[in-house]
Amino acid sequence: MGGKNKKEHLLKVGQELIWSKGYELCSVKDITKAANLPKGSFYHYFESKEKFALEAMNDFIESFPEKIPNEQYSIASLNKLIDGRIESIIKINFARECYMSVMCHAFSDQEDGFRLEILNAIDNSNKSMHELLKNLKLQNLINPNLNIEELMEYIDFSWRGARLKSRLLKSDKPLIVFKNYLIKHILKA
Repeated sequence: MGGKNKKEHLLKVGQELIWSKGYELCSVKDITKAANLPKGSFYHYFESKEKFALEAMNDFIESFPEKIPNEQYSIASLNKLIDGRIESIIKINFARECYMSVMCHAFSDQEDGFRLEILNAIDNSNKSMHELLKNLKLQNLINPNLNIEELMEYIDFSWRGARLKSRLLKSDKPLIVFKNYLIKHILKA
């Protein structure tokens, strides 16, 4: 396994461990053991566990980009985007918290640089949704009085809460309630 492959392998294995166990319960030793690589390999590619986690987070976001279906800016596309999120949670049987939420828990007490990187990553993970909402507003397909930046914050907060409750209940009901309420009551033109 070459250098680039080792680094990518460490990132993928580490993402999985951080996502399943949480950042605090996942050690460098756990990552290198699961990757079947010596501990020195980790520090050859990453300065620290924190820097590794940030790089793994950004790699995770790039690996699972949300796309607007057929680049059609419509309410139907918004439905499909949210349905895609719901399906991905059902697919893992409600077993995990949002990867970005795991990172928020881990780094909320860290220095500003780390926290700001996580906030930027959250914004990047919501880019497609943000673009879709801006276009819906321009087409007068949603309430013209809505502030898109505030709406994105509301969607992000509400989605994370619905996802957490969905995990607790092992049910998609909170996610469906989130979607229906957003589309029928908040976005109505």
